[in-house]
Amino acid sequence: MVYKNYKLNLLLRISFLQISLLGLIWLVQYPQYLVTSIGLGGLIVFQFVSLLNYADRTNRMFVKFLDAIRYDDFSQTYHTRGLGKSFDELNREFNKVMSKFREIRAEKEAQYHYLRTLVQHIGTGLLVFDANEEVQLYNNAAKRLMGIPRLQSLDQLLEDFPELIVYTRENQADDRIMIKVQHLEGTANLAIRKTSLKLIQETFTILSIQDIQNELEDKEMEAWQNLIRVLTHEIINSVTPIASLSATISQDLGYLKEDAQALLAQVNHAEEESREGSEMEESLHDVHFAVQTIQKRSEGLIKFVRDFRKLTRIPKPQLEDLVLVDLVESVIFLQKEELKKHEIQLNLSIIPPDAHIRADRGLIEQVLINLIKNAVHAMEGSEQRQLNIKAYPAQAGQIWMEVSDNGKGIAPDAMKNIFVPFFTTKRTGSGIGLSLSRQVMRLHGGSIHVQSTLGTGATFTLKFLT
Repeated sequence: MVYKNYKLNLLLRISFLQISLLGLIWLVQYPQYLVTSIGLGGLIVFQFVSLLNYADRTNRMFVKFLDAIRYDDFSQTYHTRGLGKSFDELNREFNKVMSKFREIRAEKEAQYHYLRTLVQHIGTGLLVFDANEEVQLYNNAAKRLMGIPRLQSLDQLLEDFPELIVYTRENQADDRIMIKVQHLEGTANLAIRKTSLKLIQETFTILSIQDIQNELEDKEMEAWQNLIRVLTHEIINSVTPIASLSATISQDLGYLKEDAQALLAQVNHAEEESREGSEMEESLHDVHFAVQTIQKRSEGLIKFVRDFRKLTRIPKPQLEDLVLVDLVESVIFLQKEELKKHEIQLNLSIIPPDAHIRADRGLIEQVLINLIKNAVHAMEGSEQRQLNIKAYPAQAGQIWMEVSDNGKGIAPDAMKNIFVPFFTTKRTGSGIGLSLSRQVMRLHGGSIHVQSTLGTGATFTLKFLT
């Protein structure tokens, strides 16, 4: 419709111009119409200029419209009145096109913000960089896992993660590496995979970063449980008959010893017979003592193995809403005499005071008791012993509880094995307390981590889901 009106308007202007030219030709033949001819000539010039301007105005409008599209300037508006019917209709069409472009741009921006927000909130770390190793995207999960709040270039990772730089520059896409990092939340094992993406003429590299520490701990605990099941089954099956037979033999030897004493009393009239009876009694005594020793050690071994069975028989947590301060105070009450005996000052801080968690009271109490006992042992020989227990909200949906002491700390070698079953630094420890504690926290969907510097104490952090 616009172009039809434009064509009609243009034809009318050309027609008027042709009529004026024909009129001028006719008037030139008559000198008496000289003034009229001059006026008509001026009118023809005006019509000609007007025709050029009319055609040029359309071109300028199209150029302005195309420039707006070229430079993504969709804020342009076109007047729809006062320029003639054809131009008004043309401008209305221009405005419709601009409005459609604005809608498309708004939809793209909304989609961009949606995807960017989604990328920032996923649990998998993402790091995207270009061919010049300039970082284009670095989400919150990657910041948390790698412990670097701001990253602009891969060169910033050269000091802390040299193996990652080698991997990104030398390995092929879809290869995977694992690196271990230590940060405020504890130790993390990061699995990193590389993927290449070509967008138009530029190539990008995408690194996906996942913390598989929990999965490794689960597999490690599962392996230990399977091993413990096999060992305890075989050991108990082998040792139980030994303990039973030792008890029977010990009882029989007791009767023989009494008979030997009676026999010795009957033959004490002869010196030689008395000597032989004494030797027999002494031999029976030695054998009886040896059998009793075997019996005690067998029974001790059975008890020892049955204790380790606890690692594979932790009951499923019965979750309930627990007020954290009540839970901690009940444990402190149980350990009150122990803390007083060792002259340990206790500092308790729960923020907020009404903080609560969903947990199994009995299992979490046992975890706290294990940690407090370990802290008491670690502070032996220290002056001004202090035990600090504090809880606070750390991340969305999480409450962290710290149990820290100012004892002798944990040696670096021991730190690597602190949660391994049977490992202990105590002379009389069983080595299952911290292993049980980690398993209990895993069953609650949480975790336990330790930080320590030799000579300055240790801090165990429990992470609960609220």
